[in-house]
Amino acid sequence: MVVVFTLLLLPVVIVVVTSLTTQQSPAIPYDGLTLEWYVELTQDRQIVSAIQTSVVVGVFASVLAGIMGTVTAFGLVRSEIRFKESLATVMLLPIMISPVIIGIAILRFGSSIGVPTGYPMIILAHSVLTFPFVFLIVRARLLTFDARLEDASRTLGANGLETAFNVTLPIVAPSIVAGMLLAFVISFGEFTATQFLTGVGTDTVPIYIYTQIQTGLSPVISALATALVALMIVTSYLGDRIT
Repeated sequence: MVVVFTLLLLPVVIVVVTSLTTQQSPAIPYDGLTLEWYVELTQDRQIVSAIQTSVVVGVFASVLAGIMGTVTAFGLVRSEIRFKESLATVMLLPIMISPVIIGIAILRFGSSIGVPTGYPMIILAHSVLTFPFVFLIVRARLLTFDARLEDASRTLGANGLETAFNVTLPIVAPSIVAGMLLAFVISFGEFTATQFLTGVGTDTVPIYIYTQIQTGLSPVISALATALVALMIVTSYLGDRIT
């Protein structure tokens, strides 16, 4: 286990360490540590703009994925339709299919119905890519839901809508929020499909990093990558605590 985790985490540790170097290129800081690259990170307009774009896309995509995933999970778990398990597997196709194919498909589909590239197209793609994660988490919670609680609510005089808002949703809500947080993290780091959909002024953080490393590595990129790692760790921790 130690060997496996070392292999997985060593590249991340190297990125974090090289963000503290005093040299002009990413290197192990043998001659001292500095935080100047993090200061430069906050002063670079392109980086700030990329972060803002990723945050906006992540928020809208996670909300849409949360709505679609929750509604779909309720529909499949509570309905009596045939082939429910097969349909549940179909819902996971965005995870199984390569993001390259998803990106091209969204681009062709969006163009055919008049969706412009940039924010609308990226949000649409990220919603599709993150939807299965919300669906899986909410569906798992509903499968273990104690239906007697809803029966008790109706026995006490509540109608279906009152039961849904006062009993069902409060119990399922932590799973929905956890799924949306996971969707936000995945959206924030999504690159493969996004590269086909960006427009002028809508480069996300992964797109910006990819563009910059074409001309050479900089400790600023290591600092930005470290900030992304920290964001994902905090968000994952919050999702775990909420659940």
